[in-house]
Formats: sequence, C-alpha cells, structure tokens
Amino acid sequence: MLDAKTGMLLWASETLTLAALLGTLWLHRPSRRHNLYFAAGFVATGVGTVMVALRGDIPAFLSIEVGNTLALSAFGFWLAGLLSFEQRRLGGWIAIPALLWVAGMFIAPVRESMASRILLYHGCAAVGYVMLASVVLANGRRASLSRKALAVTFVLQALFGAVVAFVVIPSDMTSPKAIALTSPLAFSGILGFTIIIMISARIIMDDSEKRLQRLAMTDHLTGVLNRRGLLEEFEHVKKRSPASSRYVALVLFDIDHFKKINDKYGHQSGDAVLVHFCNLAQKAIGDRGLFVRMGGEEFALVAEVESPSSTVALAEAIRGNLRLSKITARGEPIEVTTSVGISEAMIKDADLNTMMTEADRALYAAKKAGRNRTVIHVNSANVVVPAPDRDENPMDNNADRQVAALNRISAIACR
Repeated sequence: MLDAKTGMLLWASETLTLAALLGTLWLHRPSRRHNLYFAAGFVATGVGTVMVALRGDIPAFLSIEVGNTLALSAFGFWLAGLLSFEQRRLGGWIAIPALLWVAGMFIAPVRESMASRILLYHGCAAVGYVMLASVVLANGRRASLSRKALAVTFVLQALFGAVVAFVVIPSDMTSPKAIALTSPLAFSGILGFTIIIMISARIIMDDSEKRLQRLAMTDHLTGVLNRRGLLEEFEHVKKRSPASSRYVALVLFDIDHFKKINDKYGHQSGDAVLVHFCNLAQKAIGDRGLFVRMGGEEFALVAEVESPSSTVALAEAIRGNLRLSKITARGEPIEVTTSVGISEAMIKDADLNTMMTEADRALYAAKKAGRNRTVIHVNSANVVVPAPDRDENPMDNNADRQVAALNRISAIACR
C-alpha cells in the first residue's frame, strides 16, 4: 500500500507532466495565454506538493511555509487561466487563497501547530475552489452542462476539504495512525482533481469548437458575421419569441457606387470604407440587433423591434451617419452613402425568404429613386422615407401611396 509521501510524489509527477504538455501547447500558439497560466498552476502545485512531501528531509520553512504557499498559488494561476480563456480582465483578487495562507503564517499559534496549519490550508483551498466555481459560472449565457458540472465539482472539492479540515483531521491528530487515516483522504482528493481536469478539458474542447464555428460565420475583412450568421440570428429570434406581438426587421444596406470608389481610390481604400461602415453601423445598433455582411458591398441588419417606426429610425441613423462621416484616401475625402431597404413582419408570421425578397425590392426602389435613401416595404408598396438631408419633390415616389403607407406605419407604432 502506498503511503502519503509516495502518493504525493506520484501526484506531483503527474501535475508536472501536465504542466509540460500545456507549456508545449502555449509555445506552439503563444496567443493562447491561458495555456501558460494553467501550466504555471500545475508547476506551482507540483513543486509545492514535492516540498510538502519532503518534510523532514528539507528545512521546515521550505517544506511547510514555502511549499504550501506554492501549492495554494496554483489557484491564482488557474483563475488567471480561466479569466484569460474567457477574455476577461485579470485582478489581484486571484491571489487570495495564497495570501490567506501567508497571513496565517504570521500568527504564531497557527504556524506552530500542525493541526492549525492543516485547518488553514484546507480552508484556503476551499476558498480557491469556490472562486474557481464562481468564475466558471460568471457568464450565465455560456453556462453549459459541462460548466455546471465543473462548478459543482469545485464546490464538492471545497466541501470535502472543509470536512477533512474541521472534522476528520482534528480528531485524527490525536491518533498515532494519523498518516494512515489521512492517506485515503488525500487519494480521494487526487481523484476529485482528476475529474476536474477531465471536465475542464471537455469545456475547452466545446468552447474551441464554438469559436471555430463562429470563425466560420465571420467575415475576415470586417469582423462582422456573414450570411450564415444572419440565418442563425433570424431563427434565434423566432425561437426566442414565437408568440410575441413584437416585430422582426430585416434591413438591407448597399453602399452606393462602390465600384467607382474602388476604381478611383483603389481596393485598399474600398476595404477601408467597408470596415468603416461596419464599425459605424455596429456602434449605432449596439445590442439592438445583429449586423452582417451579405457579400461585396451589401450588408444586412436583423433585429427584434417594438414597431416599424423604430426600425426606420435606426436605419436612417446609420444612413445619415455614414453620409456625414469623414473618410479620406490619398489625402482626398471620400463621399460614401448607402441605399437601404426594409422589410418587417410580426415574429410569429415572419418568413426569412419572403422578407429577403421584400427588403431586396425595397433596396432596388431606393436605388431607383436616387440612392442615399431608405425605402420600407409596407402593404405591397415600397415607400421612400422622407429625410431632411434631401431636397426632393413631395409628389415624387407615388406620393399618395407614400402618405398612406406612412400613416399606416404611424398607426402601428401608436398601438
């Protein structure tokens, strides 16, 4: 039967092997810094465990104080790895488990009592596990079944440590068989930690797969989603509010005379215009909808809205902001405008193919009417939205039908 010292040394060898593997992964792709943090955590726990296991063979200060500090500092590195993986900001609070141990070592009664040190160590480790669980579940939208299982395992590890620290060990310390009783507990802890590693690997694989899927839906130039992203967002809106009285809006944008911009200023300037437009549109949209690149100079917005008038206001804000924005190429200002076509339907009745056809017809009507304008498809009519930045004849664009359709929009908005 293995004794506690041998078990700890075996565990340390496994953690150091895992650290080497993660370190190799980081060297292969340095941008994945979370692998470096995780590797550092396993190095810390491995080296710390070796130092604790060598108690009696090395100076007590190194074995007890430094070894346990290193082992507990692993929680800080693991927390840093999780935060880096989630692309969240690091903070000094990740060092709390190790700092609690260091603070306890300044208290003489705690430092000089083995039972007190064990109690303190398990208490610090419990704090670390709870902190890991909270980080795993911090983003509710990404709380998958694997993440919940990992958080539960962290909490169980924390509770297990508390039971060991406050129930088993104090009574065990009075027995000459202290090592024999605590060894099974240590091996049980190692088993729990192995489960944590397995679930963590599964989470990383799942999240990596999701990121790859998102990359497949992302336009490499502008950073916005592509046509596939539009399809998924539309279905998401339908499933999220199947019986809602709200509307889903599909808005198509086409940058006016984009070929002339490429021919006159070069394709690099044309690409800069596309990126500029996406940044401008996303800033105007905020969290109200999803902006995608359909291809070339054509873009789309899909959003869940309260009324048609709110869609018109958003589309006009994007159109107007683009017209007024300043873009230069070769020291010359580039005048950029966009034509806009809108289709809307109540969520429960919405059909993407139908709305795409209507929005496309409205977009064509906007170009035919002179470009740099917004047209909305209402009751089989394409209506040019009046705008203060254009001087146009109010009798243009079939005014009677335009007024009737706009009155209908206002009536729907006021319901």
